[in-house]
Amino acid sequence: MPGHGRRAVPNWSDRPTLMFWAGFIAREAAIFIGHTYRISKLQGSFGFGWETGRIAESIATGHGFSSPFVAGTGPTAWLAPIYPYILAGVFKVFGVYSTSSSIAILSINSVFSSLTIFPVFYTARRTFGPRAAWWSGWLAALLPYAWYWAIKWAWETSLATLLLACVFLLSLKLAGVQWLVVRKWEFVPVARWSEWLLFGVLWGLIALVNPSLLLWLPFAGVWLLVLHIATEHRAQPFIQAVCAGVVFIAILSPWTIRNYRVFHRFIPVRGNFWAEFRMGNAEDAVGLWRFWMHPSSNVLELQKYEQMGEVAYVQMKKDQALNFVRTHPEKFFTLCIRRAVFYWYDTPRDTGMAVLSESRNLGFLLSSILAFGGLWVMWRRANPATFLYASLLLAVPFVYYLTFPHPRYRAPIEPQMLVLAVGLFLAAEPRKRSRTPHSRVA
Repeated sequence: MPGHGRRAVPNWSDRPTLMFWAGFIAREAAIFIGHTYRISKLQGSFGFGWETGRIAESIATGHGFSSPFVAGTGPTAWLAPIYPYILAGVFKVFGVYSTSSSIAILSINSVFSSLTIFPVFYTARRTFGPRAAWWSGWLAALLPYAWYWAIKWAWETSLATLLLACVFLLSLKLAGVQWLVVRKWEFVPVARWSEWLLFGVLWGLIALVNPSLLLWLPFAGVWLLVLHIATEHRAQPFIQAVCAGVVFIAILSPWTIRNYRVFHRFIPVRGNFWAEFRMGNAEDAVGLWRFWMHPSSNVLELQKYEQMGEVAYVQMKKDQALNFVRTHPEKFFTLCIRRAVFYWYDTPRDTGMAVLSESRNLGFLLSSILAFGGLWVMWRRANPATFLYASLLLAVPFVYYLTFPHPRYRAPIEPQMLVLAVGLFLAAEPRKRSRTPHSRVA
């Protein structure tokens, strides 16, 4: 700030808009230089998101939200609806499984990924200050790993990451967490109607993109509500939170009603949890996805799905899974521990080069260690945002401890992990006694 000493970073480089454009150009360049748009046109392609691509094809060809594995198998609730409809719109304009559609959807993902830089920048600024914002923003823009899921696969990962980063930043704002130059943090909860209603909107969108992230909603929502009630000593925060919940339910209701009308069963968003649970839990399970038992890879399983219908098929998988847990409780517990390790260490890969595989896993593990190190620094320094970060890292992975892990499943919380890692490095620098008066960072 002018008149308050020398700036920590150059004026031109601390603007998140510049970071956004740098990040977007880098992602687009990577798509074309790396030819990641060359996605297999086969329906079994990971590039078009497997079930996502098949459902999008069904929508684009006029058959509705259906057929996640092969054409003609009828309506489905296997996936949340928003991203398949986005991909279906791309297919309608550029063609089903075409190269043009590949470029378009990966570019859209790149926009989502680049937009995430904004909440990352402001989250870091509220949590650790302007220098952390600068480092976090530029790392989110230019770190190649931050591009991977956006430029490689047509899945909802980048959109889910953006929405979660936005609701995390909004939670910080609702909690009144603000970094100050001298006193470090201000912690004065505020309760504006517009922000509470936006809280409900964002969570409604998250539910329709990646409902697994809803595991963090009770932690953030209840903490904010208790915080506001304790601060204001009146009923208004409770009313605001209830209205946010009404907005959330209103956004979710059309899809839930559609599922009930189609399947005659209450399915809020997705109906495949027990099938996924079974994919990770069986006598031959090792803590990873048993892809060979998935209908997209196993002809016999696909025949069962077609003959039984989706609801009955998932019920069968539920019965099998619960029977396994009842009869093999020790193995189930061991599998959960293994999956927790794989979530933070990354799943083992057989690349043919042991050194390369180990280095990738160690890099993944290092990022986890740095994030938890940053969380420890927050706790030691009594940072008021510690609970939000800690609960996020606790809640979101839990479902994958029960089912199966994949490096993609950690992506939605990696913006916050990046901020924590930057905070850890900045905390290691020698502290300088400031002579400037108390002032709020602009």
